[in-house]
Amino acid sequence: MSVVEAGPNTEQLRAIEESGVVFVSAGAGTGKTTVIVERFCRAVCERGLDVDSILVITYTERAAGELRGRIRRRLQELGRNDLARELDAAWISTIHGFCHRLLRAYPFAAGIDPRFRVLDDSQGRVLRGEAFRTGLEEFCSGEHAAARLRLLASYGGRRLRRMLTGVHETLRSSGLPLQLEAPGRPQLDELLEELRACARELGASEALLFLESPAAPEVLLDLSDLRTTDGLDDATRAVERAALEALAVRDRAELQELLLAYDRAYRAAKDRESALDFEDLQLLARELLGEHAEIRERESWRFRSIMVDEFQDTNRLQCELVDLLARDDGELFFVGDEFQSIYRFRHADVEVFRERREQAGGVLALTQNYRSRPEVLEVINHLFSADFGEAFQPLAAAGRFPDPAFGPAVELLVTDKDSYKGTGTHWRAAEAKHIAGRVRELVDSGEAEPGEIVLLFAAGTDARLYEEELRAAGLPTSAPPMTRWCFCGGPRRSGRSSPGSRETCPRACQSRTSAFSARSCSGTSGSRRRRRR
Repeated sequence: MSVVEAGPNTEQLRAIEESGVVFVSAGAGTGKTTVIVERFCRAVCERGLDVDSILVITYTERAAGELRGRIRRRLQELGRNDLARELDAAWISTIHGFCHRLLRAYPFAAGIDPRFRVLDDSQGRVLRGEAFRTGLEEFCSGEHAAARLRLLASYGGRRLRRMLTGVHETLRSSGLPLQLEAPGRPQLDELLEELRACARELGASEALLFLESPAAPEVLLDLSDLRTTDGLDDATRAVERAALEALAVRDRAELQELLLAYDRAYRAAKDRESALDFEDLQLLARELLGEHAEIRERESWRFRSIMVDEFQDTNRLQCELVDLLARDDGELFFVGDEFQSIYRFRHADVEVFRERREQAGGVLALTQNYRSRPEVLEVINHLFSADFGEAFQPLAAAGRFPDPAFGPAVELLVTDKDSYKGTGTHWRAAEAKHIAGRVRELVDSGEAEPGEIVLLFAAGTDARLYEEELRAAGLPTSAPPMTRWCFCGGPRRSGRSSPGSRETCPRACQSRTSAFSARSCSGTSGSRRRRRR
């Protein structure tokens, strides 16, 4: 367990007290939430701002709820129970929550049904599926029906739907018009040659036989049969993507028409249900603020201070919404960490963070880490500095750990993939056995209990292999479904977690092509779990 000093440190204090436009780059575990809480409380307690004159945007509803709770507790500590009671009406939410609340206030100006509802994921999935079928029927009818049916046969219905609905969602979430841009020159020939070279190196004769004869892009859209050969996965997926791009260039005009047909059907389906999706919330809010000067002025006067948490996971449309609300004489506070940007699949754009950082001129850095032991941070700093260069800000341990770390702080368990070729044993199975043996040693020596060990994976595809080997070694496991970690044993003993992290595993192993055992990383795995929101 670590011991931390009471009160904000020097870096945090500067971030709390800075006025105007403030940009904070906060490393993992450096207390950025503490900074937001303290800025909010000082604004309402010392400067007299109204609770509802501060807009706080964060990435998830859970994070917004936790932030509201922490602000409430801090206000109560300060003896301001009156302000704590007003927090229920405070503007602390996700960007979608803010847009929802704004549209509820001005439904007629936004041109929507005042009784609108927001589609959840499952409802949206059903509606999009029905809309795509409707749009596809419209697209495949008429005088060009035969040619369009051939297009459908080339891509396959499922792939075509996934591609078009994905592009539709990406364009709308970025606030861009529904216009297909031609991709860069497809590198299909080059990537095919790379795949052939990989197949020759691995001695994959069947794959080589298939690849030696020229193939149309349609034939290369699904190479799943070739991925059964270990070592060809990345190369085959690259060829599939290039083949899809080659087809998209050829069929751009038809795909554009299908995209618009799908959009019309989807909008009509939502109108019938008086429903909006998450992209609608943002697009309509931007339209409302952009086209109604009196509403934009009223709302910008409402918010004397705007704070955006997890700024690395925003996109250009969301940033545009913040700009529409910001005032020249108001406060604008951004905090995030580009190395924790993990939501690109949800259309986050870390380039927005980098651009705003450059525009801000001065950047305040939070580098005092409250979760991890100095032994672990030393290794992390070394590895990350080598990968990211000057852009990475080394972290320092803010906590003092009275219990000493025995033995090496970090172990590297290396698995040589090439040595298992032709042995009948997959290298992942060998690595799983290696890790299970090391974990067994840690438990038998008394260095750790099973419930204090967690395995973290870059992807959960092969987690079952590792769990099976742990159980074969007599170690109980607990693997939450659809996650990328696996606990050994049951619940951990209380009193072992470090401040600032409710979920802490002092021993961790991370696996990709090697196993990483951080034997004294108090709080590190807790940080990883926090990020999987």
